[in-house]
Amino acid sequence: MDVEKNKYETIKQQKVGESGSASATAQSILDRGAEVYGQAEQAVSDVYDKTAQTVSKTYEKAKSYSNENPGKTILIALGIGVGLGFLLGASSSSRRSRTSRFAQPVVNALSDLAQEYFR
Repeated sequence: MDVEKNKYETIKQQKVGESGSASATAQSILDRGAEVYGQAEQAVSDVYDKTAQTVSKTYEKAKSYSNENPGKTILIALGIGVGLGFLLGASSSSRRSRTSRFAQPVVNALSDLAQEYFR
């Protein structure tokens, strides 16, 4: 009977040791997850800051360009408006009309002009 009791105690201790190992493993996984989450949070924060700086610089360039060249800015805005008007007018028509034949080349030309002026 003592032998069976010893076997039971040995098995019980092994189970407790295994569950202790499982909790240590679980804690290790949680710690690693927290570490990875912190790294991801830092990376997102860095990317957000860099993007905000880039957008701010681009906005300032566009603003100073429009102040220095008001005539060109008005013509560019007019061209973009006309191009968008052609594009939206062409997309609302289900059949191929004269507008749809002109919309794509006009939009391409206007976007090329806008790229040249804002470089």
